[in-house]
Amino acid sequence: MKKFVYILFALFVLSACSEDTSEYKQQRDALEQNNQALQTQIAKEQEELKKRKAEQERLKQRLEELERVKSGMVSDPVLLTMEFKRSDNTGLSKDVVCDVYSSTGIVNCWLPELDDSKTLIPRFTFDGTLVMIGSQEVTSGSTAVDFSQPIPLTVMTSKGTKEYTVYVYSYTGLPVMRIDTETGNFINSKVTYVNAHMKLTEDVKTRGAGDVLEADLQIKGRGNSTWGVSTWPKKPYRLKFNEKVSLLGEHKDRSWVLLANFADKSAIRNHVAFYMGKISNLEYTSSSHFVELFLNGRYDGTYEVCEKIKISNHRVAVGDDGFLLEVDTRAPEESDSRYFYVYSLDNPVNIKEPETQYGDANFNYIEDYLNKVDVALYGYNFTDPDKGWKAYMDMDSFVDWYLINEIAHNTDAQMFTSCFMSLKRGGKLKMGPLWDFDLAFGNTDYWARGPEGFWVKNSDWFDRLFDDPVFVKRVKERFDYFYERMPDIMREIDATQQYLKYSAAANENRWHAFYNYVAPNVEIWGAYQNEVQSVKEWLKNRMEWLKAQYAKM
Repeated sequence: MKKFVYILFALFVLSACSEDTSEYKQQRDALEQNNQALQTQIAKEQEELKKRKAEQERLKQRLEELERVKSGMVSDPVLLTMEFKRSDNTGLSKDVVCDVYSSTGIVNCWLPELDDSKTLIPRFTFDGTLVMIGSQEVTSGSTAVDFSQPIPLTVMTSKGTKEYTVYVYSYTGLPVMRIDTETGNFINSKVTYVNAHMKLTEDVKTRGAGDVLEADLQIKGRGNSTWGVSTWPKKPYRLKFNEKVSLLGEHKDRSWVLLANFADKSAIRNHVAFYMGKISNLEYTSSSHFVELFLNGRYDGTYEVCEKIKISNHRVAVGDDGFLLEVDTRAPEESDSRYFYVYSLDNPVNIKEPETQYGDANFNYIEDYLNKVDVALYGYNFTDPDKGWKAYMDMDSFVDWYLINEIAHNTDAQMFTSCFMSLKRGGKLKMGPLWDFDLAFGNTDYWARGPEGFWVKNSDWFDRLFDDPVFVKRVKERFDYFYERMPDIMREIDATQQYLKYSAAANENRWHAFYNYVAPNVEIWGAYQNEVQSVKEWLKNRMEWLKAQYAKM
């Protein structure tokens, strides 16, 4: 019996040892696999290192060989000239001579055509031994190079190297947006969408250099005077993509707009206002980018593609049950408007979002809230923080929205049209986002034309807000902020003018506006730089006048 027990015990021990051994073998195998993978990685890195060393040695030998051929005369490395010859590049209509700036290491080349491909054969002269573009040695007039993105060029000798960056711009240097309608017909309605396809090609200095985006969409006209004025032939458009897309690095969305800026010959007024919005206390300002628009193959000039104002997490973020509103004198003319009146506002308030019907819960809620705002603002205790306007209206947004529109002397901002507001349930009413500045900054021959005189301050609601010393104090503080940022604003204007200079010329060739009267412009300034300079001078004078006036308050 004892023998039997011993045998069972021995079998148990052997079994346990076998399990321990099996587990050990699994661990050993795993370690061996990890070690093998590590050895493979080390071998791969060593091979890459050997290749790099071999390439360096090859270049060294190449330099020495070329320098021996040159009888030992080794110059300081420098790129002298660079060009693209039509005879080497069949896609070019003419020879292209590049601008070489050795002091900054920049080479700028402007192609006369729009072409998605920038694989070109360069010709160049240089002092040195050899030239590398990207990672390859190149021979003048022989080597094809992809210039769709900024690419490094290096002139090399045994004495040293000189580094350059080559930028090959297509046409004007702006991204190119091609929209082709399904039927081939042009857009003649701001009511009915037309099916279309878009191809957006970024240029060498835009956010995604060389990137190409294609997407299906619907397109229609948009705007009020910008669409309806017969003497403004360049029309704005609304884009609704079939799926959400990111245009030029912005958050994905289906809804975008193309601003024509026809009456603004400088093309920068909306851009400047949006820039001020971006540096303000406003929660959201539409992002915008300039593009060249080709509609059904026809060049239609410089457009500004913008985020459409709408409720979303990345735009007007008021939640799923919040409100987007617009004070809009034209609301009664639009069949899809759902608007109401507030006692102290001359113009109706249109409910842009959510979709609502007269008398439903959402309509009644927002109508009731704005009437409470109005009563509190004009009531006896209107300065009381708990019973007056501050209990219903967000001071920071009202102050900064007021100031940007007052600085711009924006004709529409007298609570007339394009005056947006938003409300998140449980929060306070906020002014903004900013919109529609093409006739601002002294660009009208009626109403708010000069740099002097208050405009928005005298409008509904704001005239009452200026009766509160707390509001006035905040306005003065925030004006000082914008006044101190004037150098930044001017630099932004200068940079934008430089960016648009070739595009402005192409746009002028299409529309012939610079030397003709475009209603309701004040003056005919002629050249593009004169248009931009007039904006700068007007803005400087405006800021100085406002500074003096606020100092008196």
